[in-house]
Amino acid sequence: MIINHILKKGKQDVTIQFDDEKFLILALEVFLKSGLKKGDEISENRFSFLIEQNKLFHIKQRAFRLLGRRMHSASELRRKLWNKDHEQKLIDEVIKDLKKNGYLNDDEFIREFVAEKIKTKSWSNKKVKTELLKRGIESKLIDEMMKGHASNSELENAMKLARKKYDQLIKKNLETKDLRNKLSAFLFSKGFEYDLIKEVCNSLINNEDDEF
Repeated sequence: MIINHILKKGKQDVTIQFDDEKFLILALEVFLKSGLKKGDEISENRFSFLIEQNKLFHIKQRAFRLLGRRMHSASELRRKLWNKDHEQKLIDEVIKDLKKNGYLNDDEFIREFVAEKIKTKSWSNKKVKTELLKRGIESKLIDEMMKGHASNSELENAMKLARKKYDQLIKKNLETKDLRNKLSAFLFSKGFEYDLIKEVCNSLINNEDDEF
């Protein structure tokens, strides 16, 4: 195939027309790296290679847009990059390249995620782990990375959330048992464990003799 015409398409793409009436649309960056010019002859193999390089470019650009919004785990990013027009091997190649160049790091992602959710949003350790599992992080790695977050931090977070909820509930003039049940249900929904919830409720309601 011989290149007959090279036309710029918009600001980001280039259309290459061949003598056999085939054409190829490449991202400008891919085209510039290819070194192609009018009159060049290319084989079917190179034609296919250019198509693949163009797909890789667009997958990587989407990955950078997603990473620009927030950090992602490798599994989470891989899932978001999936597209019926993109072969899985190309997505895997992009993920591998991002890891190699430091744009994708599950250890760093876990550290940032845990710090934000526990320290800023007062999440329970259980809820943090559940959300990390949803993002494709292995349970063993999560446990290892969360070792530094002691139970006293979780108690502080539970107490912080409970106080805020308690202040809302106390205005409703609920009976002590109803108040305790609603506060307990709220903390359960946040992923805190039974014993911790009991300790927090006893501390706030100050009635340890009530049935829990």
